Amino acid sequence: MAALPEPISVSQPRICEQYGLQPVPHRHQVGGAWPLFNIYSNLFINPGTLITSGMMVTGGLSFISTVAIQVVSVLIGMIPFLLFSQAGVRYGIPGQVLCRAVFGVRGARWITSLLRLLCSIYWFAFQTAAGSLAIEAILRNCFQLHVPLWLISLVFAFFQGGVAIVGYHYLKWLSVFSFPAKLLLFITLILFLLNAGGSDAAPEVVIFREGLHWSWALAALWFNTIVSTSFTCVTDASDFTRYTRSERSLLIGTISGSLVGTLVAASFGAYAVIAGGAANINPFETITQLQPNVLIIFMVALVIFLDNWTINVINLYTGGLSLCNAFEKIGRFRATIVVTLLAGLLSCFPEVISGYVHHMGAIGTLFAPITGTMLVWYCYQFKSLDVSSLYENDGTYWYYQGFNVFACLLVPLAFFAGFLIPEFCMPAVLLLFFTAFLYWLFIRLQPGIKTIKWKRSVPVD
Repeated sequence: MAALPEPISVSQPRICEQYGLQPVPHRHQVGGAWPLFNIYSNLFINPGTLITSGMMVTGGLSFISTVAIQVVSVLIGMIPFLLFSQAGVRYGIPGQVLCRAVFGVRGARWITSLLRLLCSIYWFAFQTAAGSLAIEAILRNCFQLHVPLWLISLVFAFFQGGVAIVGYHYLKWLSVFSFPAKLLLFITLILFLLNAGGSDAAPEVVIFREGLHWSWALAALWFNTIVSTSFTCVTDASDFTRYTRSERSLLIGTISGSLVGTLVAASFGAYAVIAGGAANINPFETITQLQPNVLIIFMVALVIFLDNWTINVINLYTGGLSLCNAFEKIGRFRATIVVTLLAGLLSCFPEVISGYVHHMGAIGTLFAPITGTMLVWYCYQFKSLDVSSLYENDGTYWYYQGFNVFACLLVPLAFFAGFLIPEFCMPAVLLLFFTAFLYWLFIRLQPGIKTIKWKRSVPVD
């Protein structure tokens, strides 16, 4: 049996994240709930959540409906994410390596890794374009400077790319300071909006469009969109839990961070847009139109900087790992540079934001079958994972020529089936259950899969 890849020596300078695709030894799994809380709270406090909350409000949903849909969708979508995150704590492996056990070594490299790479590129571009909208609003409304949006996006994207190369160690450091700073900034900006809008601003925001009836089609559309967003993260769920010492810390840190981050970002995004009359999806457009002083302008700029920096470090980090899994010889340093260049160019196109619902619907039909298949595999085989076989071309997870054929075929079949399901029926959710049922039948009808003598992994030190 082949030996596991040798990790980089601990004595080497930590220019890049140390272990890449290799398992993190148990002696280095010392993180608790607090680092994860910081990472996930910052993950959900991002320009994307702010902008989508504004899109929901301008589409006709009230403040309470917007926040409720955001929070409930994230919490439900995080259930499979939490389950697969355990691979980081238990085995120290990243998510793309875990996918080899489900889809085969080649299946994970050429299907799930490449799909996740495309998602990381899109998400980086979306977050950068959303942040660039805010920067453009500041320059236009406060300084009468009209700079092309594509130029702002390009410069902003490449500026963010550098920090992602340094990896997880510095991401933890960044997250520690970023969350409390953003929370303080949001509170200050809300007080500014209250003062600028008068004492009756808050009640008006809460009852905004009081006469508008609840629209199931609109609510279902956004629920499906946000849950689909969570599904896109399942293949890299364990990337940031590999340094966590216990599953209890994982549970507390991830759930609390996701809940707090979503609640803060959705509330601020919806509040600011409604306070501006729901005329624009960008909450910072409202703030900059109210003639803020220099301090408020500085705070808005700082929020944009911290939001994009923290979320896009994660996007580039996971994108780099996905590219490394697909093409191992490229190395994480070069992989991150490639992802930065591609995502930076994509961020120059405004259609990244305007077509968000359509894009996420399509992406959800790709990741829903991946999630459903992995959930069934998790129930049957997760606790008996053979870590060493994940790195072999002739081991347990080689399946047929490197592919778990049935699991791999479910992805394109479900993708095309998704176009036949109306949006108000929540296609991503339906496809998850449908593919899970099919894969469960497949396992039940294949005795060989159930009787494999799975080897319990030995901690790698």
